Amino acid sequence: MALSVAIGKPGNGQNQAVRTVSLEGRLDNESAAQLDQQLLPLWLEPFDLLVFNLARLAYISSMGLRSLFAAQKTMRERQGRTLFVDTQPAVQKVFDIVAAVDVGSVFASAAELDAYLDSMQRRASQSSSGDPDRA
Repeated sequence: MALSVAIGKPGNGQNQAVRTVSLEGRLDNESAAQLDQQLLPLWLEPFDLLVFNLARLAYISSMGLRSLFAAQKTMRERQGRTLFVDTQPAVQKVFDIVAAVDVGSVFASAAELDAYLDSMQRRASQSSSGDPDRA
């Protein structure tokens, strides 16, 4: 499943200071560069809040995390904020892991980290589907 990126533009009555980026599919080693490229035009616009809607993001790898964290860093440099909303259980599990440990000191390589994140996302997806035998 490829990554689909939809960047919402403010229209009539919408807050000019907010941009929403909706992600669908997989944000992995192959699609992270696609997201980075699609975000480039945003950095030329004046806005204070970047919202990533992750309701349809099924998977994220370490490169995907890097892309999101790079966007978050750019927003901090602009004195803005970044929010992540509607995170699915598998992706939330990755966010929880990253917040809990210094992943750079725990894993020997990006490939090792991605293998671990992949297994955690599979478990989270299986347990959220209600199948206790598959968790």
